[in-house]
Amino acid sequence: MARRRFGGPVLAAALALGLAADRANACDAPRDWSSGARLAGTLWTAWWRSEPAPIPVGEHFSIRFHLCGPPVGRVRVRGWMPDHRHGMNYRPTVTLNGLSGTAEGLLFHMPGRWRLILDIRGAAGRETLTAETVLE
Repeated sequence: MARRRFGGPVLAAALALGLAADRANACDAPRDWSSGARLAGTLWTAWWRSEPAPIPVGEHFSIRFHLCGPPVGRVRVRGWMPDHRHGMNYRPTVTLNGLSGTAEGLLFHMPGRWRLILDIRGAAGRETLTAETVLE
């Protein structure tokens, strides 16, 4: 009877995912940031901050983010207002540079509870990180 060995690409992928999860959990804020919020996921952890801060009602703003975890292929950023069941009227432009990026052109057009959603995709998988804020 032939023996099956576990190893090679499958073992390497499993180890890489385990190491990526450890890196994501040990994510420190970028050195040049004096403020920001942390969102922890399974594969990625994100630090983000708005410019300007706090997020204004009815005015365009941008966010800067830094991710810890495995390499990223794409990040989409959007806003959602759960109490009203609608999103923003604008689609932001995301510029990605490795694990850091900027989303420009966001606009939360009315006061209330908003969710800022980062949809992250890479070779390791897909993950959605969500921050919630209330604008008055």
